Amino acid sequence: MLRLLGGYLWHSPRPVVRWLIWLSWLSTGLAAWAWVAVASVFNGFSAFLEEVFQRVDPHIRIVGAGLSDSLCDWLGQQPGVLAVSRIYERIAVLKYGQRQAVARLRLVDTLYAEVTHLGAQLVAGMSFPLAPGGVLIGAGVANRLVLLDPAESSLRMYVVLSGQRLAQGNLEALPRKAVVAQGIFSVQKEYDESWVIARQADWPQVHGPYDVVEVRLRPGVTPQKFQSFLRRYLPPTLEVQDPPRQHEGLYRVLAQEKALARLGLILLLLLTASSTLSTLATLFLVNRKDWAVYQALGLPPYKVQRLVGLLGVGLVGAGSGLGLLLGTLTVWLQDRYKFLKLRGGEGFLINYFPVRLAVEDFIWFGVILAALMLGLYGYGQYQLRAFSLRAALQGD
Repeated sequence: MLRLLGGYLWHSPRPVVRWLIWLSWLSTGLAAWAWVAVASVFNGFSAFLEEVFQRVDPHIRIVGAGLSDSLCDWLGQQPGVLAVSRIYERIAVLKYGQRQAVARLRLVDTLYAEVTHLGAQLVAGMSFPLAPGGVLIGAGVANRLVLLDPAESSLRMYVVLSGQRLAQGNLEALPRKAVVAQGIFSVQKEYDESWVIARQADWPQVHGPYDVVEVRLRPGVTPQKFQSFLRRYLPPTLEVQDPPRQHEGLYRVLAQEKALARLGLILLLLLTASSTLSTLATLFLVNRKDWAVYQALGLPPYKVQRLVGLLGVGLVGAGSGLGLLLGTLTVWLQDRYKFLKLRGGEGFLINYFPVRLAVEDFIWFGVILAALMLGLYGYGQYQLRAFSLRAALQGD
């Protein structure tokens, strides 16, 4: 059976048929390669963003009314907690010469350095511990100020206290002091263009309930498990956010984009299946005498049916299998040698396409491929039942 199948697929006496078979293998192989390559790029960018966020974000972020020192002390006593940081979030205006920029100010305590790994994202200066009067500035904020030297001492910061409105207030009436840009960091646009980090101790005017409490967990403790634990004890006025919840909008956009890309690849596979169907119809037409001869010589009908059905499976399966192997090899080479560069990526955190293989992509492809094979197998059975044995032997 396998020898007969190989003969029809590899050694057809008709050049046109051989070319059609090779074209079907090429199209299905390219579709499979594109599936693996495109999916791995989406996986790579998602994993890269998650890795960048994990360097900066806490494992658990708690927001809402009722954040107090007693709650933070209770959190710090939990066995799975490494550090708890109390944070105020305000609006700040930074002035450097004639330029100024509005930023989101985060006033942090001394434990913030244990909660975040923001120091790994510095592009200039140094990070923790923050010196008195020292601040960390996002690269986007520094660019708006045209702050080239992080040690420049002519930088002033004004803090908008809770309840005040910047648009209607007098800037000089706000609490202000000279600060030093101790470091400049680059994480992602959301952070770089808005964040300024300063010490709580430098701004005693800011007091009252905390705006955010951030928690770093010990190794082996998952944020989702600890989040479930907290929900049993915290009041409903407090929201507990794990890493996906902290960037819910971004992850939703990434998932939608991958879904659209997957839909496009499915349409590509269906288009490839239509060309394969034409090739299978040609194979059946030019070899119909063979099916009649096999039956006339007494070959069991189920074997003829199996042979005809396996032709469709072989047309799709051989090319797809090779395409999957080439796609996996391409992803491995890109991950190891990074030969595909991001155009204009010199100013970004990476300058190459990040890639990552995921088992779910192969499962998706396997399910779709199995459905296509089943459809082609059924088409072969339908054609075999539809033709006339006598007409096939007579060449009509």
